[in-house]
Amino acid sequence: MKINVRWSDIRNGRSARTRECMVALALKRELGVDYASVGYAGGSILADGKLLGLYLPLAVRNRIKFWDSFHFVLPFSFELTTSGFLTGTDLQVPASPTFRPRREPFAHVWASA
Repeated sequence: MKINVRWSDIRNGRSARTRECMVALALKRELGVDYASVGYAGGSILADGKLLGLYLPLAVRNRIKFWDSFHFVLPFSFELTTSGFLTGTDLQVPASPTFRPRREPFAHVWASA
């Protein structure tokens, strides 16, 4: 999903404020969520009562650092990646796998072969 950081996000964003950063404002607007927090290492959003971790590309993290230092950046866009949570147009958390293979001691497996 493409996220566009507009002039309005840049103008209204506050440096060194994880929930009021220009990227956080763009995420809130583009995804229609009330909570978004970003930092130099990544970010998170609250969707359907669940906190989802976000991966921010290096270029976006560098723009946030530049903005925090110099208070200037041009509008930009980036592809949003969640750790496998973003599917289609809706944010969904996949069900956890129910099957887990049982670990057998090596000696037991060797003896039965």
